[in-house]
Amino acid sequence: MTNVEIYRPRSNLVFAGIGIVLSSFFVWSSFYQGGVTSEITSILVAGFVLLCIYIFLIRPKVTFYDEGVVIANPIEEITIGWADVLELDSKWALTIETKSFIVSAWAANAPGRHHRRNIHASEIKGMDVELGGSMRTADSPRSNSGAAVYRARVRLQKFRNIGGSNSLATTRQRQLKPSIMAGICLIAAIATNAFGH
Repeated sequence: MTNVEIYRPRSNLVFAGIGIVLSSFFVWSSFYQGGVTSEITSILVAGFVLLCIYIFLIRPKVTFYDEGVVIANPIEEITIGWADVLELDSKWALTIETKSFIVSAWAANAPGRHHRRNIHASEIKGMDVELGGSMRTADSPRSNSGAAVYRARVRLQKFRNIGGSNSLATTRQRQLKPSIMAGICLIAAIATNAFGH
């Protein structure tokens, strides 16, 4: 796999950082307010929150290669070779259609209805949109879906132009370990709180 480019919204990392700081304050404050049961419960709850932050904010990303793309969603990792791509879309999120399945990238969602609907002419420069033509807000390079689909289209076109034969094998794999660990932390926190008093 060559020419790696990782796409993950910066806002996810900002929110993750805020969540980590708040979780650490939560654990820190428990050491001043309660006994051992309270401290253990707080640590387990913070562990659950940190695992959820990892699952939903840090883990989701789209990794582009010259041979294909790897989409890391909260509980699944999908590898798609460019040779297997039938269609790219960004209406709701970066969506890739293959012969076997259609998958959307959690990290590259389209803007909501409150997002500014106007697209400035400077945004479409070099994007094969004719003067006076239109573009969906989801395709704007300032949106997560637009930035990701643009990268995907460039890589796909480059792959097709060189007649690429070294495409990645298309696979889907479940990634359940973080979710299981989060569930264990939550159940342990509830059990510690219930039986520790």
